Amino acid sequence: MNITQLQYLVDVGELGSFTDAAKKNLMTVPAISLSITQLEAELDVLLFTRSRKGVTPTAEGKKVIQHAVTVLKTIDMLKYDIAVSKNNLYGNIVIATIPGLVSQIINNTLEFRESYPYINVQVMEEDTAAVLEQVKNGHADMGFVSLGSNNHDVALDWEPIKRVEVVLAVNKSSVLRFNNKISLDQIINEMNESIVLYNDPYLKKIAEDLFPDNLRNRIALTTNNGDVLLQMVLQRNAITITNDYIIQALPTHLKDEVVTISINEYLTLSNYLWRVTRKNEKYPEMINQFTEHLLQDLK
Repeated sequence: MNITQLQYLVDVGELGSFTDAAKKNLMTVPAISLSITQLEAELDVLLFTRSRKGVTPTAEGKKVIQHAVTVLKTIDMLKYDIAVSKNNLYGNIVIATIPGLVSQIINNTLEFRESYPYINVQVMEEDTAAVLEQVKNGHADMGFVSLGSNNHDVALDWEPIKRVEVVLAVNKSSVLRFNNKISLDQIINEMNESIVLYNDPYLKKIAEDLFPDNLRNRIALTTNNGDVLLQMVLQRNAITITNDYIIQALPTHLKDEVVTISINEYLTLSNYLWRVTRKNEKYPEMINQFTEHLLQDLK
């Protein structure tokens, strides 16, 4: 058993495919498959079930993958400690985030790397549930989600970054554009545009609360592609439900084309952008410094 085998194991488990794991590691599929087979033989356990649709971790495989994630993180911390002794910050940071923050995180990373060139940051854009799962299972060092103040997973630490507002986002030519605020009755009676939604459980729940059955039937598109949603609003005059910070983070030439409208029923709710981490997790100083730098940019 070696570090490379453990990395291949984690990648196959995360990607659900020998082919995708091979692409990520610039290896051949047979090489990845052989590595997993050798590991299974060494541990005397079946780690994955294979099928034409891909590979799925067995119950034992899930346990081994979790241990492998811990081992790899420990090795990263060891490399970091060695780098610190050489006056270098070194290591990998994995961030899972809901849409809207990727560009800010990337810009922050580029700035941070000017002073600390040995830092590697990986960003995964997911829906809310997937972000929380990535942090809980150790595949991400931290996550960013937008939620209310209730029903937080007690296995995670929740740090509020800033208050956010749920809004309607419409094209600047929409008949709704003159409304600073809008009520549910107005949405029902005045709205003619098609509805497009990001495929996020939190936003879908808000849509279910806002829109009665007859309006729910007018949801034209649900997707995980934020760029597609934006183009639907800009070019097709659709509307979407989103968080105000997502619009604020757009480039100026795009932000000027979108109007956000407060929703009366949600003005009193305390929704926040949260940074989530695993409970009682101790992070290397490298991650702490990067996080401090990032949070200054997000607040």
